[in-house]
Amino acid sequence: MGPPKEYRGDPAAKVNFPLYAVEMLTERHFVVAGGGGAAKTGVYNGFATYELTFNGEHCVATEVGKHDTGSRAVMNCASFQDVKSKKLYFVGGLDDHSQLYMMTKKFEIARSHSYSDQNDNDKSPENPSRKRKPSIKENDSFDSSKSPESLRKGLLSQRRLRMLAHPMDSIKSDKSPTESFQKVVRVSPNGKLMVTGGCDGYVRLWQFPSFKPLRDIKAHEKEVDDVDFSPDSQKIVSLSKDGCVFVWSSKDGHKLCQLEWSPPDKAKYLFKRCRFSVGESEGQRPRLFTIANPVANSKFPSFLQLWDTSSFLLIKSIPHKSALSALATSPCGKFVAVGSMSDGFVDIYTAYNLQLIKHVENAHSNFITGLAFVPCHTEVGQNITGFSDGAVISISVDNQIRLHRIEPRRWSLPLWVAMLLIFVVVCLSFVLCSYLGL
Repeated sequence: MGPPKEYRGDPAAKVNFPLYAVEMLTERHFVVAGGGGAAKTGVYNGFATYELTFNGEHCVATEVGKHDTGSRAVMNCASFQDVKSKKLYFVGGLDDHSQLYMMTKKFEIARSHSYSDQNDNDKSPENPSRKRKPSIKENDSFDSSKSPESLRKGLLSQRRLRMLAHPMDSIKSDKSPTESFQKVVRVSPNGKLMVTGGCDGYVRLWQFPSFKPLRDIKAHEKEVDDVDFSPDSQKIVSLSKDGCVFVWSSKDGHKLCQLEWSPPDKAKYLFKRCRFSVGESEGQRPRLFTIANPVANSKFPSFLQLWDTSSFLLIKSIPHKSALSALATSPCGKFVAVGSMSDGFVDIYTAYNLQLIKHVENAHSNFITGLAFVPCHTEVGQNITGFSDGAVISISVDNQIRLHRIEPRRWSLPLWVAMLLIFVVVCLSFVLCSYLGL
């Protein structure tokens, strides 16, 4: 028997285009997006929807939808699930525009050929004609001699979910006179606001999902790399290649503060990503995380940083030898994950004290472009991840989708406690034997 195969996470799925963004749609569905851009290389541009299941050994992602975006790759995205209206929204960053999609579910009788060869979007650039739905006669398992109840159960077992993307409004979110491009888009947790950032240095607020413009904030001198909403939707954090991180009021656009820290040996650093996180329990303050990389000097470490959201002072920093490219926080507030720029590793930490609980070496053969946590604090989330404490999806330009599960923490005793218990048990055994005259 050869050496054990290196663990790189559950190989959930593989796509035929480079991936740049990932977002959860529901508890069990997620979207990956990317493409080859405008170059006529034949590389697909668009996004695909997947459904997560657990096969008893690892998590599997099955494609349930695909949408072609023509000559424009989807470089960033956001999503929102309106529980009250049962509507699913997806926003894709297409060059300097934000494109809104309504995502709908549809069940069809499975065909005999592979579903992944079908294009779900009837109006996609590569598939203008509407595909004919399969009829019952096309299904080989149909048997008219069976009872109506048997037929109904048979047809239900053969149903296959399709997730369709319906294009809605589109707005120009970046107005740089030279090279306009949207770098990031986020939807507020309450689903009422959307924020975008791009090459012109502006942070723009929009009403969601109407896309009505609300406020333009001249936030930075250079392009905006990342933005995020606080859990109560009242604050926005933004960071840029100008080296600054600001916190803004989403109500009036007022600047609340700037994040400041002292880099080692006065080295120059740039912040790369920022994410708010809810507190682990009700009433606990939310947290803010950032990642910062050294500029043109590999001898200095990169950092995962935890900030206090009351004073916005730095609480703790965790160094990394490699530059970091991706950051995600779990919906339950317990975990935070980072991905590397060069080594393809994924690290998962506890959110409250940044203790490393999982390191996945060589999760991908290229840099990590996106991370997204599966909501494992729900019963559905636990079922589809094998009752894990947490799970994070990682993507890369290597076209791979992998899922990294956090094994349930088993109750254990410190060594000294175990030794003390053994001593007590031995002493009690001698006392009992003496009492019985043995």
